[in-house]
Amino acid sequence: MNHGEKEMVHRILVIDDNPDIHKDFQTILLEEEHGAELDELRTKVFGDNTGESAAGSRYELSFAFQGKEGSEKIKHTLSEDRPYELVFVDSRMPPGWDGLETIEHIWKTDPHIQVVLCTAYSDYSWEEITKRLGKSENLLMLKKPFDSAEVAQLASALTEKWGLARQASMKMEQLEQMVKERTDELTKTNEQLEQEVAERKRAQEKQTELLEQIESINRELRDFASIVSHDLKAPLRGIKTLANWISTDYADKLDKDGREQINLLSGRVDWMHQLIEGVLEYSRVGRTKEERVQVNLSEVVPKVIDMVVPPENITITVENELPTIECEPTRIMQVFENLLSNAVKYMDKPNGQIKVGYVEDDSFLKFSVSDNGPGIEEKHFEKIFQIFQTLSPRENSESTGVGLTIIKKIVELYGGKIWVESTVGEGSTFFFTLPKQKIRGKNAKLASNTVG
Repeated sequence: MNHGEKEMVHRILVIDDNPDIHKDFQTILLEEEHGAELDELRTKVFGDNTGESAAGSRYELSFAFQGKEGSEKIKHTLSEDRPYELVFVDSRMPPGWDGLETIEHIWKTDPHIQVVLCTAYSDYSWEEITKRLGKSENLLMLKKPFDSAEVAQLASALTEKWGLARQASMKMEQLEQMVKERTDELTKTNEQLEQEVAERKRAQEKQTELLEQIESINRELRDFASIVSHDLKAPLRGIKTLANWISTDYADKLDKDGREQINLLSGRVDWMHQLIEGVLEYSRVGRTKEERVQVNLSEVVPKVIDMVVPPENITITVENELPTIECEPTRIMQVFENLLSNAVKYMDKPNGQIKVGYVEDDSFLKFSVSDNGPGIEEKHFEKIFQIFQTLSPRENSESTGVGLTIIKKIVELYGGKIWVESTVGEGSTFFFTLPKQKIRGKNAKLASNTVG
């Protein structure tokens, strides 16, 4: 045998009350002169390749004189994880257990062991054996007297069968473990998916609830806007009419102080009317939708300048060509109108200069409206974009404090931002950006739908 080959040791137990039988098994299975004969038998049984493997095998024999002794040996070796592969059991072993009772006890301990029942012709019939032990593929009968070749062949075949069955069993256990692990993984994954589905369902239900709440709030805002428009503006119109009637019909009876009070009342009514209009306009931003079209700002901004009607001492110039963008025309006009109106309204220089500019980068279009007016202190840069916030005392200002808030809301709805940079005494520049991918249009495709 080649030293590189691993020698297989097959453990066999012989249970027989006759010591001469023990010697016979030793002679048949262990003596060297039978080596060539065993090799030949293995080759006949398993083929050439298996014969080569079997040539590297040898037997380890153990003996017992009684069935109970043999059963105990099997229990002991099984507990040490050194099980017997094959057991030869004599059918008659007085005064103890006979062969069938011995096999019954053995199979209770190790149901996988291969068994050869050695019996004489006058012993049990096959029907009697199967009635007591049942039909089993692990049981063979060997009739006495038996010859050496038959014993050697059985030993070789049955130990090989036991080894293959053990390998198959171990492989099956591995497969069962793999299946269990995969099943556990799938169960865990399924539980995670069920949890995710449940969480997503709860999130969707929460989202639906929030959307319903938002819709309810929007309905309340619309109702509030209607109430403001009708219930507040109606009495203001009445006050305005009454003030005009008094100033006209009682003009000769009012002194200078009285006329100033009437004019102050009328001005406050106009201011309140503008404030209500501003609140209504702010509430409509984002709720009322207008079709988005291509708007050529180089044509729209000059029209806005004409609407503002700057006085003769103020000049408004557009520094460079403005782009064409896709947007809601009314909204973009509101942005430029508010910025230009504020620049005109608060101009404190005899030669006012207001400039509209535009630059472009990779992601945004950046617009600017600059003036050489009074400027704004840095501490007010955030405050001026809050609703109802003005920098002038309320009694001395025509501003409602809503215009810049509306602009901020419009710009942010388009995904842009707005801010101011200013130096007190030198002027201010308001910047706002619009993302190119959301608002920039393709002039060639939509030229027929351009507002200018």
